[in-house]
Formats: sequence, structure tokens, C-alpha cells
Amino acid sequence: MFPPISLAWLQLNHKKSRLIISIIGVAFSVALMFTTTGLKDALFEDSVTIHKTLQADLVILSADFQSFWTIHTNPFPRRIIYSLSAINGIVSVNPFYVAFAGFKNPDLKTKKNIGVVAFNPDKPTFNLTEVNQQISVIRNDETFLFDRLSRPEYGEIVDKFKALKKPGSVVTELLDNQIKIGGFFSIGGGVFSADGLLITSDLNYANIFNRPIEKVHLGLITITPGASPEEMIDKINQKLSYQVKVITKAEFIKLEKLYWQKATPIGIIFNILSLVGFIFGAVIVYQIIFTQISDYISIYATFKAIGYTNFYIIALVLQESFLMSIIGYIPGLVVSLGLYKYIQYNTRLPMILTIEKILTVISLTIFMCIFAALMSIFKLKDADPAELFQ
Repeated sequence: MFPPISLAWLQLNHKKSRLIISIIGVAFSVALMFTTTGLKDALFEDSVTIHKTLQADLVILSADFQSFWTIHTNPFPRRIIYSLSAINGIVSVNPFYVAFAGFKNPDLKTKKNIGVVAFNPDKPTFNLTEVNQQISVIRNDETFLFDRLSRPEYGEIVDKFKALKKPGSVVTELLDNQIKIGGFFSIGGGVFSADGLLITSDLNYANIFNRPIEKVHLGLITITPGASPEEMIDKINQKLSYQVKVITKAEFIKLEKLYWQKATPIGIIFNILSLVGFIFGAVIVYQIIFTQISDYISIYATFKAIGYTNFYIIALVLQESFLMSIIGYIPGLVVSLGLYKYIQYNTRLPMILTIEKILTVISLTIFMCIFAALMSIFKLKDADPAELFQ
């Protein structure tokens, strides 16, 4: 026989101050778990912001590839990727270039490193409408598109562009060469990725950086719709040299995240913080329930005296802990939504509250409260009906 849930609620609600403390404790724990897991996922997602925008099914990269943000040091011959064009099932093979250089703030004249990516304008490689609509812009000499989500240290580029009295461009310098900003796009990032980003043509890239376009950093392959990526990889591998390898776009993204998981202690740090939040909430719930059992020990003894079993009383305590988890979870979720928006606005990190996170945290919260209740139940052994008649 199970006790009615209303009885657990009456017991939990009997002392308002204690109920409020339990709600605050559980809500804080929930918010901490949401925030730490959200930040961890956002940091790793930040590292692949540009990867997701590339128009490709398969990616060719150097055999020594570690991270997209270090591939500028590992170019390979362009002829390798062009040799694959004849393979049945390949629609297009596009070279892609990556570099970093000092970008001059046109107002403060200070310099800050910025990421630069380039491609052949005849073969668009981004699935961003904003970029593809401005292909004609980057065909112009020394002309670049600027990421409007870049850090403010690069200057008020967008405002200066809007202030132009007639259509034109903002003039500044890149690698001590004069360049023009002729348009904008939005990608963002900036923790594990670049603080800012420029997009231009392969010819502009070659001229500014004085590098041959025969040396590329990625090969972006589009295959026939419906074709098996695995089968295409097998075909391509028969023609590739030891210098490069081919993987799917999904694997490309996965490799990038794995690199940052291994290269930084971010995952461990945030997992520890989540554990701290779990322990904090468990301690609060334990203290509340233990104190409550101590206060109501004579009531539980009365239950036993009139025939209720230990199972009934334990079920009552567990119901109370379950109610604590749900009542504390709701405000914790609301606070977390606000924190996610605040963090994303101020850091540009992709803080996304997924269904998976919601279900994971509520499961952990329920487990946390029930675990704490089980730890405090031993006090029930003191509920001796004989003591009522002493």
C-alpha cells in the first residue's frame, strides 16, 4: 500500500521556511548543472561554427590534421583534389584556403590577429545565403567580407560601412596591405575559433599573403544525392596519396571537437562543476529531510503503532523527496533559461537548451533528491511505537 501523494505534500508544506530553503537549494543545483553542461557544449560547438557552414559532403585534409584552426600550417597540393573530379559520383571538388594575419582597427590603428578563409568564387563553398549573394563583391581586387559578429577590438566596421554616403567599402589593412571591406556575413565564434573572420577569393588570398593557390588547406567534395559517403570514400582512397585523407563532414566536425576535448581540460572542469552542483543539492535535501524526520519521529511511531509498515513510511519520505525535485527543478529551469540568454548575448557562445539537456538534468535532479532521502531514512529506525507509551 502506497501513501497518497497529498500526504507527502502536506508534510513538505507544513513548514513554509523549510520548503523555501529546499526549493532554493534544489533550484541552485539545477541551475548549476544546466549552466556547466551548457557552457561545456557551447565551447565545443564554438570550435565548429565555420565547419557547419561549409557546403560539402566529404572533406579532404592533411594526414597530419589536428584542428581547422591550425591547418594553415599543413597545406597540400591542389592537384591532389582536382585529380578526383573524374570519379563517378563526385559533383564538385573545391579547394579551400585558411590563414591568419594582423588586421588593423581603422579607428585605433591597433592590430589584432584575424582568421581569413578563401575559395574560388566560381565554386561557392558556403551554405550561407548572405555569403553567396555577395560573390561578386569578393571578385574585386583586395576586397573582403567581414564577420559582423567579430569581436569589437577590430573596430566599428559595420557602423563605418553604414555611414558611407554612397555605396563603397571600408578601407583598412591586413598583413600591412591595404584591403577593402565590401560586405558582411554572420558566423561568430571566438573562444576555440577565431575572434574575427574574413572571407575573400582565392586570388585575393594569394596576393595578400603572397602564397601560391596551388597549395590548399582543405578539399570540399560534393557527391551525387543519394550516393553512399562510405562507398565514395573507398573510391577516393584508391586515388589519394599518403599526404591526405578523406572523411565525412560529420567526422570533420567530430574530429574538431575531439581535438579541443583532448587539448584542453574544459570537459573535466565542467564535469567537476556539475558534480559539485549535484552534491550541493543532495546535501541540502538530505539536511531538510533528516531534520523533518527528526521533527516528526513521534508521528512516524504513531503510524507504526496503528499498523502501517516501514515500507509505507519510507515510500512517504521518497514521495516527499520526489516532490522536492520537481518543485525545485521548475525555478531552476527558468533561471537557467535566463542565464543561457545572458551568456550567449555577452560571449556569443551558442548556448542551446536542448530536450536532451532538459531530460538529463531532471533525471539527475530526481536521482539526487531520492538518493539524499535514502541516506536520511536510517533515522526512521528510531521511530519505536513503544516509546509512545513510556
